[in-house]
Amino acid sequence: MFGHLTYKQPVTKIGADRDFNRFVRGIDEKCFGRRYRERGKHITFARGVEYQIRGVLHNHVLLGLTGDLSPFDIIRLWERIGSLVEIDGVLQPRTGFARVYEYDPNLGGSHYVSKYAVKGGTVEVGCSKKTELALQLRPFTNGA
Repeated sequence: MFGHLTYKQPVTKIGADRDFNRFVRGIDEKCFGRRYRERGKHITFARGVEYQIRGVLHNHVLLGLTGDLSPFDIIRLWERIGSLVEIDGVLQPRTGFARVYEYDPNLGGSHYVSKYAVKGGTVEVGCSKKTELALQLRPFTNGA
């Protein structure tokens, strides 16, 4: 799946990282159960962070190994996972709305994340140790 994850109010990079880590943990638990770490299970993700025109950080994410979760499940999790902040006198999660779409394998992962690297941003990648090892052992081919 590919998505945009926003905030209602300005958030620091540290706060955005905290909310994103909580979000990933929530997906891991929904996909693999509360003991996902002991089982060596973890979703895969690529994340680019940038500022919106209004000056607030937002995330662009590519998510893999999410099992039977639908885009709606991912959206609901993001909208509820944020740290609580006071907005208009009411405590509510600081995470804003999310747009999540099905991944198109014909486009490939680079289609979704390359623009952030080209713009000088960074792309954070996460996966289980087992997946990381499999990627390291995979032979590199140059298309020949």
